[in-house]
Amino acid sequence: MKRYFNTVKILHDIASDSFFVVLQMFVSCGLYNLASLLPPIATAGIIGVITNGNFMGIWYYVLLYLIFYVIYFSMLHWNYHTYTVLANYYHLEVQRKIFEHIANHDSIFQKISKGKIVDTTSDDVRYLVDVMDAASEALMKFIQLIVIFVIFSSYNIIVALIAVVIDFLYLILMNHNSKKVSKYYEGTRKYEDKIIDTLNQMLMNLKQVKSFNMMPNLNHNLDKTRRKWSQEYKEKRKALTNRSCNMPYIVYIGKILLYILLAYLVSIGNMTIDQLVLLISYFELAITCTDSMLSYLLDLSNYGIRVKRIQNILDYHSDSSIDFGEITNDYINGMIVFDKVCYEIQGNLILNRVSFKVYPNEITAIVGHSGSGKTSIIHLLYRLDRIKSGSILIDDENIYNYTKKVYSSNVSGVFQKPFVFEMSIKDNLSLIDRNFKNQMEACKRVGIHDFIMSLPKGYHTVIRNEDCLLSDGQKQLLGIARALLTKAGILLFDEVTSNIDPDSTMVIKEVLQDLKIDHTILMVTHKPEMMEIADHVIVLDHGKVKSKGTNKEVFCHSTLYRELRNRSFASVSKTHDV
Repeated sequence: MKRYFNTVKILHDIASDSFFVVLQMFVSCGLYNLASLLPPIATAGIIGVITNGNFMGIWYYVLLYLIFYVIYFSMLHWNYHTYTVLANYYHLEVQRKIFEHIANHDSIFQKISKGKIVDTTSDDVRYLVDVMDAASEALMKFIQLIVIFVIFSSYNIIVALIAVVIDFLYLILMNHNSKKVSKYYEGTRKYEDKIIDTLNQMLMNLKQVKSFNMMPNLNHNLDKTRRKWSQEYKEKRKALTNRSCNMPYIVYIGKILLYILLAYLVSIGNMTIDQLVLLISYFELAITCTDSMLSYLLDLSNYGIRVKRIQNILDYHSDSSIDFGEITNDYINGMIVFDKVCYEIQGNLILNRVSFKVYPNEITAIVGHSGSGKTSIIHLLYRLDRIKSGSILIDDENIYNYTKKVYSSNVSGVFQKPFVFEMSIKDNLSLIDRNFKNQMEACKRVGIHDFIMSLPKGYHTVIRNEDCLLSDGQKQLLGIARALLTKAGILLFDEVTSNIDPDSTMVIKEVLQDLKIDHTILMVTHKPEMMEIADHVIVLDHGKVKSKGTNKEVFCHSTLYRELRNRSFASVSKTHDV
């Protein structure tokens, strides 16, 4: 019983605000289950009046029948209503919690697979209401059994003891069986997660999978996992078969013996016919209650696995999680200072005593070979990671001292891979600012407004990745517009032109030159045309600043910078020749 109680307790901890509705579910469940014990009384009464020859007395018990069923269905209606309310709450609230938790702890994918998270968020959440439903039903079935055995003992203590022994033996065996079923059910879920993981990766890289004909080998690799799933599933079905086809013999053999005893008691005059009918009705009801209770307990065991999967996600906390400060000053000028910053990942030093300044109303470019630490600087400024030593300042204040709201409203930008949700353009922009006038102004400033208006539905056009409605360059412009809507004074751009065509690159180049009038702009780039527009350049090499200064100064004194620009120019020329 402890594991059933723990499942309910964990769910209550996950969604504690639902206590009042949960209480209603238990009360309504109890009342309609107790109401189901009343009709046999009317049945026995009818048998009694017929046996005594008083036919007119039957109408009293018919009326009782109607009253009992009105009570029963009224309580059942209340129970159905609370189920609906609770299902709605659990699905929306817990799913929201999981989404927010993942967003705040993105390193969770290092511990829990994406397949498991996707499956848990989409599938396990919708069964949470059934946890409370199964718990309330199982508890009330148990109370029903107690009431039934009390009724039995009031008529004949020996009959009551026999009924209790039969039922108790049945419960013990079935409870042991439930543990086995749950064990193998958990095993099937584990291997399903692995299969879904592979499916997610395949969908993300479907073109490459098809191009290189990877499916035969993928299926070969998955066959081992599928076989293990099959083994767990077969063991689960074997336990369920034993539960449904073998264990019920105990009840039915016991029932035959009990009915023989009851018939004997009637034959010797120790029991009347109406009492026989009443006890048989209640014993049949006891068997039904026991089967129902065991079924609900089995469900509760399986649901417990789902609840623990949700708990595992919500309990995950990154060791490197970054706390926010208390500074609420929202008037940030935009001066960025890196002072002897060291940063490492799993013991590997990525940035080694890096120092530089980024000035407002200027474009500062960070350049360097792949792996030199450029993107790490962007991630640190987004506060996605914490430095090992040194300090990062904005307007002479440590970035970790600002509140989350202030910092996110003052530091924004665009990542390397253009990303938009599969929803309308307006809805994508509304994720930042719902004001449609502001959305249009942002799109006009980045030069994508006219294109959007040329679409059949304008800003209400739904973007679907498979439609290729927007080019990568247009997606980047939309991403820049989205960043502008944050009203952030500091904009970070991480290789935003690396995967787009030359025409789009030139548009973004002009956009950045315009944005620097009222923004601090820090960009990571390897394209020469983007390097040219930088006012200041920082050259990184193996995590160290090799050179920094104005574009002209660095170009004159940094061999590495000249090499990067010349290599980039050569790459562009070669592409044009092709």
